[in-house]
Amino acid sequence: MIRVGVVGYGYAGRVFHCPLIAQADGLQLHAIASRDATRREEAQRRWDVTVYERPEQLFADENVQLVVLATPHDTHHPLGRLALEAGKHLVIDKPFTITAAQADDLIAEARRRGLLLSVFHNRRWDWDYLTVRRVIDDGLLGEVWQVESCVGRYGDSSRWRAQRETMGSLLHDWGAHLVDQALQMMGLPQQVMAWRHHRVWQKDVESFIRAVLDYGGGRTFTIEVNYLRAADRPRWYVLGDRGGLVKDGLDPQEEALRAGDITQATETPENRARLWLREGNDIVQRTIDSVHGDWREYYRNIASVLLHGEELLVKPEQARDAISVIECCLQSAETGTPIALR
Repeated sequence: MIRVGVVGYGYAGRVFHCPLIAQADGLQLHAIASRDATRREEAQRRWDVTVYERPEQLFADENVQLVVLATPHDTHHPLGRLALEAGKHLVIDKPFTITAAQADDLIAEARRRGLLLSVFHNRRWDWDYLTVRRVIDDGLLGEVWQVESCVGRYGDSSRWRAQRETMGSLLHDWGAHLVDQALQMMGLPQQVMAWRHHRVWQKDVESFIRAVLDYGGGRTFTIEVNYLRAADRPRWYVLGDRGGLVKDGLDPQEEALRAGDITQATETPENRARLWLREGNDIVQRTIDSVHGDWREYYRNIASVLLHGEELLVKPEQARDAISVIECCLQSAETGTPIALR
């Protein structure tokens, strides 16, 4: 068994990491650190684990072999370095870090010490993403030349997510998942162009950002995170030279996790993917069932890597590439010009 210590018992630690770790064979939830006394009491009561007030206390626990950071974005680099220096394997909640330079530093430190380092890109197992990817990989749409991936709501951010110093940007939050999915589907773009607004909420962090990843030859992948979205739009909109796809709705696993049982995740029929396919001179419409991904696969893989030497699925270099793309998008939004990938 690999004994795990989770730093942070806010929403991510409480709803995502602890329940998923508890369901992974080979992992044992051993300790939780939180500066909030009420959350420490809740964590100890629910999980029967050792609780600490400060991350450094958890890092010093010789029983902890794997550390999971579920803390604000700006802490990922300094706390991650401390965990690695303490000899712990490390999983960091997305985003990896605020900057690519910080990511490079952690990758180098993990390599030097021979430690596992990964980033919690659980949304590689989202139902919507896997469904879109299967349709594309099966060639149903022909050559895909336009992908739009959008999430949003009408409402502002709060607490540390409203502060640029701690949050980074909207692309460092939801956007980190969308960028990672884009890179998994289409690889690194040639250049990016981005626009953002600070409307209505007037917070340090933008309320809207759209980034177009340009792959050349007219092929683009557009990412939008929009907290001014009073009117709904599809989660996915995809066009190829033989057809198109529209997919509504977010992955249902988060709601099921909040309710206490990820296996009860269900999708409403209206959110199934709709395809428009060219058959001869006609366009025919089809509706397909979603591919059922499982977020538990992330920590199953972490356990298998540490216990059986299997290949790591979410490699730190991949997560670092996502941060590099995010940095280029933010530079484009600031300058109003396209930015080539470094």
